Amino acid sequence: MDKVTLTIDEKQVVTDKESNILTASLENGIYIPHLCYYSGLEPPGICRLCVVDVSGDIVFSCRSKVKEGMVVKTRSPVVDKIREVNFEIIMANNHMSCKGCAATGFCEVQKIMAFCKTDKKRVRRLRPPEKQFPIDESNPYFDYDANKCVLCEVCVGTCNKIQKALNFVGRGWKTKVEFHGDTSICEKCGDCVARCPVGALVPKGKAQIQKSA
Repeated sequence: MDKVTLTIDEKQVVTDKESNILTASLENGIYIPHLCYYSGLEPPGICRLCVVDVSGDIVFSCRSKVKEGMVVKTRSPVVDKIREVNFEIIMANNHMSCKGCAATGFCEVQKIMAFCKTDKKRVRRLRPPEKQFPIDESNPYFDYDANKCVLCEVCVGTCNKIQKALNFVGRGWKTKVEFHGDTSICEKCGDCVARCPVGALVPKGKAQIQKSA
């Protein structure tokens, strides 16, 4: 496969010509916050956290192909502010308590909060959810906690490559992931659980509804 050379945060990077900026960055140890990207899946660009500066233009790195000689900045005052606002919008629509969560320690939201130095108190004042969803225990192999779901589409995209058993239902804050009819069509592969970046999909019996702090 043809290669291109570009510069990311003043570091010269060589990557595949068909790659995107986010993939090239992560492969070379340059972290860009992201929730909806997963290698091998079509990047939906839903979370809007992977913004970068390409010669003065702000673009989504997951959906932007690399080009020869491209100059990328993953941090700048403008980029950081856009990312901060987008992340706060995500967090304002989710219950933020991490206490007892099965994903604590490897949750992407926790990682991004630390990276962006997110102010929890400020986010809580924006628009915290008023209600909590009950845990969906309809699948015999995993539980789904919609209160922690960031609607990144990773589980849906993963399942669509196998059986098309999962999809989004509802609108606005009521949007959640559900099965297409009979749960028996689940292939029990566990990929959706393994790829969940937060604590929304967990092995059976490990999900907990967290009360708003």
